[in-house]
Amino acid sequence: MFSAYNNKQPISEINPKNATDDFKEKHPAKTNFEILYDDYVKKHNQVVAELLNSTSRHDSTSLPKVVVVKPSMRTGYGNRFPILTCGFLYSLVTDRLFFIDGYQNFEDYFEKDFNHDWEPVAKLYENSTAKYLHNGNGNNEFALITRGDLSSAEVNSSTILYVKSWDYACTPLTSNPHYQEWFTKMIPDYKVFATISSKLLRLRENIDEQAKNFASSNFSDYNMGVHLRTKKSTKKMVIPVEHYCQAVRMILLGKKENSVSIFVAADTNQGRDNLVDCLHHFLSHNDNSVKVVYVDNNMSVKNPLTHNPGNEKNALVDMKLLSLCDDLVITYGSSFGFVAAGWSDREVSRPCGPFVLMPITNSTQDLTAVDKVWVWGASSNEPCMYLSKSLLRKEDAETVKTFKNNPLWMHYSQCHWPV
Repeated sequence: MFSAYNNKQPISEINPKNATDDFKEKHPAKTNFEILYDDYVKKHNQVVAELLNSTSRHDSTSLPKVVVVKPSMRTGYGNRFPILTCGFLYSLVTDRLFFIDGYQNFEDYFEKDFNHDWEPVAKLYENSTAKYLHNGNGNNEFALITRGDLSSAEVNSSTILYVKSWDYACTPLTSNPHYQEWFTKMIPDYKVFATISSKLLRLRENIDEQAKNFASSNFSDYNMGVHLRTKKSTKKMVIPVEHYCQAVRMILLGKKENSVSIFVAADTNQGRDNLVDCLHHFLSHNDNSVKVVYVDNNMSVKNPLTHNPGNEKNALVDMKLLSLCDDLVITYGSSFGFVAAGWSDREVSRPCGPFVLMPITNSTQDLTAVDKVWVWGASSNEPCMYLSKSLLRKEDAETVKTFKNNPLWMHYSQCHWPV
């Protein structure tokens, strides 16, 4: 393990399974997680520097154990960020080094507190034993993650734990009885993504400043964010743009703020323009206290690798601005919208999750069509776990029972398509 490398102490003086209040007493201004993160960064950098500078050969028994995340770089941020936070969570509770494999331009967008690039050290581990917690092909060690001991001899026999997925697949760990005390000390509100992303996914200063300047110039006393995903597969169903506008009107009822802004983000220029026009029409009965704002991105430009609309910097600015809003309206199954909800500096002021627009079978955009629920409110700002239904349907009864000990299990199992 990391702690065994050259007889070093564990990655944190707060033992993963036996968290104490010692550090909190020494650092009252910091949360336990902030202390844990700072300690991890210091020791990670120290060990990696020694690994890379060492002139001696290492065998698999002398190398520190690691968690290596392989995010899908051909998907969007909504599918990329959750699994990064999962990998870091696994590294903390198993006392392993954390690395990211294949995210070569990470430092172009995010502050990098420690060297988590896998490529420089990968050759040292080429003969090491490995195990996949998630392999990206639908095979996930959910029984182990939900109720097993990730520090058991079986797991420790693997020097590398690989994590490859497009999903927020680590949420069952918060149900695991082996780690309840750890979560109680470190992340007692179960907002795992918000907690980890506040450290691991901090925007670089120039991008963060762009988002803050836009918010300062355009946001009001109360801000609602609307994310329109027009290219989401709906199996011949539709989400009329008017439904987004109806949801906005509903949420605005009773708002007493002096001024209101509605921030719009979308995946096409046409979709954004249609939504802005619709909002102006639906809100025409209001006075000038309600304004509709958006960043004027050209969504017709495509990333040649991921085929995502627009460029990565603008996507991050849109996502960060959504995260700053007091309420959110997003498209069903929109990982971009769910991640924006969790990636928030103001999550305490948004106690409920986003409002999710659902598709209907009517294709005439008739607002009187009510063949299913149009919109529902998520119970948490945590990202969706799209594989939760697979866990509930396919895993053994004890694993399912343990997963349901998580107070947010209903959120995770309904956030994609409520049934």
